[in-house]
Amino acid sequence: MREVELANWKDLPRRVDGIVRSLEIIYQVRLRVDLEEIPLGQSYPTEDFLENDKLALVFKKTVEENYDVPITVVNSGEDYFVLDGHHRAFIRKKLMYQTIEAHVLRFPEGTSYREIPRRPLEDLHIKDVSTIEDPILKTWQRILFVVEHYEAIHRMPFYLKKENIDLKDLVPTQPHVGKTQIDEIKKVLVPIVCIHYGSKYYILDGHARSLRNKELGLRSIEAMVLVSAVKIDFGIVKTAEDMGLHQLEDVKIME
Repeated sequence: MREVELANWKDLPRRVDGIVRSLEIIYQVRLRVDLEEIPLGQSYPTEDFLENDKLALVFKKTVEENYDVPITVVNSGEDYFVLDGHHRAFIRKKLMYQTIEAHVLRFPEGTSYREIPRRPLEDLHIKDVSTIEDPILKTWQRILFVVEHYEAIHRMPFYLKKENIDLKDLVPTQPHVGKTQIDEIKKVLVPIVCIHYGSKYYILDGHARSLRNKELGLRSIEAMVLVSAVKIDFGIVKTAEDMGLHQLEDVKIME
């Protein structure tokens, strides 16, 4: 796996200044820079894809550490176009944040940034630029794969909501889990992935982690709950019912 460097507070002034200077040279104007909260719903990308390893790392740090280094955008009317921080903006949008802190570059009256088509941040494609070898980061990446999978099936955006879920409210969606897979987990470090249907949470990824917490005598587990843009019926619910799966105890642990 390649080494990924994320934007940090110490390096931020240099990054912003470099962008400002470049645009001032290109457009022959002086830009105003304001630090403020901007609406993610009116923020649009200027790049075509996201890097898989960098996105997984930003996702992990945002959830675990509230990674919140401001992005840099250029203002055009009521719209904001992201110049630096596509991965940060994308993850915040997926986590259902309404706003994000940004350095906003503003052109003087009578001039403006180039015309760019407005595309939702959710439309950014995740490109595999590097193989992730770290097992923890790979598991965070798998959460994003689950989101992509459901978006492809249902052709709509999905979002993620972090919750602490009682193990008794979990419904498995696979009948077997290997004992070795459970035993290899010393401590659950990455949230499982679920959908919420009725009063239950159906596991999409994380059966071994859920069973490990049960073995450890814990009563709950952290989860990223998949949230659809509109209410839908999930086929996985019927699949679980057809297999006779209603609680974690229904999963057979295979030697």
